[in-house]
Amino acid sequence: MTKLITGGMGFTGAQLAHDLVERGEDVVLFDLILNYDRIQGIENKVKVVQGDLRSWHEVFNVIKGNNVEGIYHVGAMLSMPSEANPWASFQANLMGTMYVLEAARLFGVKRIVFASTADTYGLGIKDTITDETIQRPINIYGITKLCGELLGRYYRSKFGLDFRGVRFCAALVGPGVKTFATSQYNAWLIEAAVMGKPYECYVTQDNKLPIIYFKDAVRSLYMCYDAAPEQIKIVNYNISGLKPSFTAKELEATLKKHYPDFQVSYKPNPEIMNILRQQFQVEVDDSRAQEEWGWKLLYPDADAIIEDFAKEIQTHPKRYSLSS
Repeated sequence: MTKLITGGMGFTGAQLAHDLVERGEDVVLFDLILNYDRIQGIENKVKVVQGDLRSWHEVFNVIKGNNVEGIYHVGAMLSMPSEANPWASFQANLMGTMYVLEAARLFGVKRIVFASTADTYGLGIKDTITDETIQRPINIYGITKLCGELLGRYYRSKFGLDFRGVRFCAALVGPGVKTFATSQYNAWLIEAAVMGKPYECYVTQDNKLPIIYFKDAVRSLYMCYDAAPEQIKIVNYNISGLKPSFTAKELEATLKKHYPDFQVSYKPNPEIMNILRQQFQVEVDDSRAQEEWGWKLLYPDADAIIEDFAKEIQTHPKRYSLSS
């Protein structure tokens, strides 16, 4: 039986594909934009289907035509592209999720894991976010993802579809990230240091955001998928990052332990800093994922991330579109 990854050639989806193939899974990748470099080494071990989440015909056909047993629904328009085009975001993120759920119901899919976001939180956030914190998003990306969580929960209760979700509450960090996001400076700081290049950082030295290594984020997806049905109680789970969070300057200092000649300058972008000020700077509690299906970080500090980040670039430069 086959596992389908929507957004399978994106940053998260491609790493998930590598991990599932290593686990012996049959994998189909569904994506609008095809980047074969990301699946270097497994290109002959997966099936690639080009398609658009906004087209129900294409979603239905890829699920019905490939004997799909399980779905990792990670395909979506991210936050900044969504703000630039909220109408397209509505179609891809919300309607696309509806199409995936309905196709899963009609064609007997066993299980779905949905990738959500901390952007489902927003107004009135104080102190610590838990899985019971009220979700009142303030951007279209968060709105569509919250609707996806609720739709999945509805399909679970109404139709018995085994839906569960993970809510990434930290910026994903890994090599080769190209899509711009307000939090991306963390990944680009590390990448520049590893590549021996200077970096001009677009935030202030004291800016602080939680991060999670992309391999840990991907692990949370299949750990949630693998959990026995009786372990899944709250359905949608917060996934936190490194604790405590550190500033850009603190990350720079850690990088300089590994790369003493690394040069960083700071030129804050006023527009980005305004967005970051609106984002909550609070702790995230992911204890329910820990308790219910054993979630924990394998890369729990900056040093561990930096070391594996460098290894990935040295070993797979083509995969990340980086020169060795």
